[in-house]
Amino acid sequence: MSRADLADRLARERTFHENLAAALDPLSMPKTPLSELDAAMVLEADVHAGMRVLDLGCGSGDLTLHLVDAGADVVGLDLAPAMVEVARERVAHFGGGGTATFVTAPAEDSGLPDAQFDVVLGRYVLHHLDLELAAAEIARLLRPGGRAVFVENSGANPLLMLARRRLVGHFGIPRLGTVDEHPLSRRDIEGMAVAFSGVELRFPVFEFFMIFDRQLLRFRWPTISRLLRAIDRAVERVPFFAKYSFRVVVVLTR
Repeated sequence: MSRADLADRLARERTFHENLAAALDPLSMPKTPLSELDAAMVLEADVHAGMRVLDLGCGSGDLTLHLVDAGADVVGLDLAPAMVEVARERVAHFGGGGTATFVTAPAEDSGLPDAQFDVVLGRYVLHHLDLELAAAEIARLLRPGGRAVFVENSGANPLLMLARRRLVGHFGIPRLGTVDEHPLSRRDIEGMAVAFSGVELRFPVFEFFMIFDRQLLRFRWPTISRLLRAIDRAVERVPFFAKYSFRVVVVLTR
């Protein structure tokens, strides 16, 4: 990606998330329980008191609050200044006396010093990035032996990807997110491996029918939502299907 193309992409991403932040009231947003996927990510990273952690793409600070509560030395980084301010205010009001440092910068060029972090964590951020640049930057920021763990969208399910190409944005089916993002492909994963000694994919939670519910039914019928979640849970018990989940935990080892 050329510098001009990257600058344009960053501008679109910044504007999109600035607009989201404008609708948020940080003082009415206390800490909420971690989702199963987020809890699996934090457990995989073995976050504990005194650990220096970068919350990459911290957004409104949902994960940041939990990391602060765990006693970690946290830096939250996000591209959108308004999102950073939301996260900062939430930590100040709901952080239980804990603190975090916040940085406004692109993940591809954070401006932070080398080898600063034991762990880098992120929720649905990689698929917004120029992964070649971002992977190199994450590797630079990690201390030797450090790990980066991300909850992400996977592009490995051919049915979901077909629906994304042919249905999303048509027939009243909304396109969520930004125009530049895409679920992680095999090529994306292989590209990140260049910067790390190890890349592993985990599938702690299977999601397929829940994505159908979100996109088509918009969670309008709780009974149907519970049924579709139960089907996902049943499929989750069959290891063969794990790789076709729309959600994946990506573990990168320095």
